[in-house]
Amino acid sequence: MASPASTVSTAHPPRPFAIPQRGSSVAGKAYWAMAQRVALTAAAIDCGYILLFLWLGSVPLALVNLVSIGMYLGAYQLIQRRRNTAGILLIWLEVIVHSALGSLLVGWDSGFHYYLWLFIPAIVIANSGRYAIPMVLALLAYYLGLRFACDHWGALAPLAGKGQQVVNTIHVCIVFGMFAALAAFYRRTILIAENRLLKQATLDALTGLNNRAHFHTLAGHTLTRIQRTGEPVALLLCDIDHFKQVNDRHGHAMGDRVLVTVASVLARNLRESDVIARWGGEEFLALMPASPLSSAMEVAERIRGAMEQIEMDCQGQAVPLSMSFGVAQVAHGDDLQAAIARADQALYQSKNNGRNRVTAG
Repeated sequence: MASPASTVSTAHPPRPFAIPQRGSSVAGKAYWAMAQRVALTAAAIDCGYILLFLWLGSVPLALVNLVSIGMYLGAYQLIQRRRNTAGILLIWLEVIVHSALGSLLVGWDSGFHYYLWLFIPAIVIANSGRYAIPMVLALLAYYLGLRFACDHWGALAPLAGKGQQVVNTIHVCIVFGMFAALAAFYRRTILIAENRLLKQATLDALTGLNNRAHFHTLAGHTLTRIQRTGEPVALLLCDIDHFKQVNDRHGHAMGDRVLVTVASVLARNLRESDVIARWGGEEFLALMPASPLSSAMEVAERIRGAMEQIEMDCQGQAVPLSMSFGVAQVAHGDDLQAAIARADQALYQSKNNGRNRVTAG
């Protein structure tokens, strides 16, 4: 017997038995991969249980596990065919029925009921309180009813000798392992979600560079460190020439291609220690620690030349690419905004002087 597959909530309004749609998110894909592993693992475990119960002399339980194997393999096939809800419900049905039959046949102390506990985190995490509370209460009522039935009737087909103790020990070990696997899955899901939120909050979605807000954070940390060492710092501000014409003539999809290409060239020509950001629209900004103005000018000139060499086309029409640059030194104790303003003024001069050039501010 195996646990019910845990459930991951999505951005949609919560509903009973909330099940993520395949492909709806990274977590959703991980969920369905896990659900398939659960089904196959459970079927393999039940193969072992068949041998165990035949050895213990319980043919009825061996037959129950044989049926369980068929249900788990059926659930696996349903999920493979994207009949996800049916597959999950089949897994849940197997656990509910199997736990009841096992408890009634060989007694409550055999531990078949332990598997019902695994429903609790699946229900609570997958549903809002509106649905989770009544579902947990229904599970509790089922659990207590099963306990009452076992106490009232006793074991209908008890195992000989220490068979019940052996089965209980095996169930304890399996359930411990399943709770650990569920916890690991939920932890991984949370980490994936946190990482996606962090990227959304700090990176530009199109280019993958830092966004403006995160640039300020990183630049502030860098400048604080550099003020203690006194090393030179430079700012490099650049702008794609005639970018509006690219959008107007070739469409925004081509404009996006240009932005991604520029971001790639900047990342290749700047160091890991440099803080690069998409500053806004077609503007990019880099903070360059340990760089005097002359070195920053050389880097800007190298990037400018690399941009000129790029050949882009849209439906057979050439799309020339060039950039203008403004470079400024960040003086010791200088305000970042003041240094950015000087770089912006230098960029403005590059534009006025014919574009496709580097100017120091």
